[in-house]
Amino acid sequence: MNICRLRVPLPNSAWIARFSQLHPELRIEILSRLDLDRRRSLTEVQLRTPETDPWAEEIRALPQVEEVEVLESGLDRVHLRVVHRSSGFVPIFRELHLMRRFPFEIRAGVASWVIVAPEAKIRLLLRRLEERAPGATLESVRHSDPEQSSGPLTARQADLLRRALAAGYFEVPRKITLTGLARHLEMAPSSLSEALAIVEKKLLKRWPTDGIAGPTSDRPKPES
Repeated sequence: MNICRLRVPLPNSAWIARFSQLHPELRIEILSRLDLDRRRSLTEVQLRTPETDPWAEEIRALPQVEEVEVLESGLDRVHLRVVHRSSGFVPIFRELHLMRRFPFEIRAGVASWVIVAPEAKIRLLLRRLEERAPGATLESVRHSDPEQSSGPLTARQADLLRRALAAGYFEVPRKITLTGLARHLEMAPSSLSEALAIVEKKLLKRWPTDGIAGPTSDRPKPES
């Protein structure tokens, strides 16, 4: 299995492409997306900016946008929900049964996607993307290694765990979000999410399972 990072110039018909091209200095994070129907999607967007410009009003005025809701507006970020026309990428991912990892970043009309898939599907995806986004390129490929999720923590993984614990990432409720921790550690959110998942899997494998009850059907029946 391959973990691939793609650089994809978004078509001008996409509202986020036009908005990010108008503001190339903005760091735009797509946190999640939901298809409302075949023509409309709901996207959660976070803008990293020290300014207090009326971003919501500007986005609402774009022709592909139907509705904008401000969830949070702070000193360095704005968190929005946007209802808009679905992009032409959605049918491609449906057809190939592929998913983009969230969150992902968009800057100046170019998206950075991380996708996990076999090599043949990545090649097919690039061919299909060329129809919608000429110039889409494969930036990097990393092969997933089963050994990464077993054995003791590496020094880097132990340091990552210590820093995540210190920041309050594992507390309930969390004191810092994944994107906030990624910014603090100067990592891409998708890379951090994957690294933490490997750390958690290694720690879980160490945990003794003796005494942990399995499904009810596996438990011995009491003698009559």
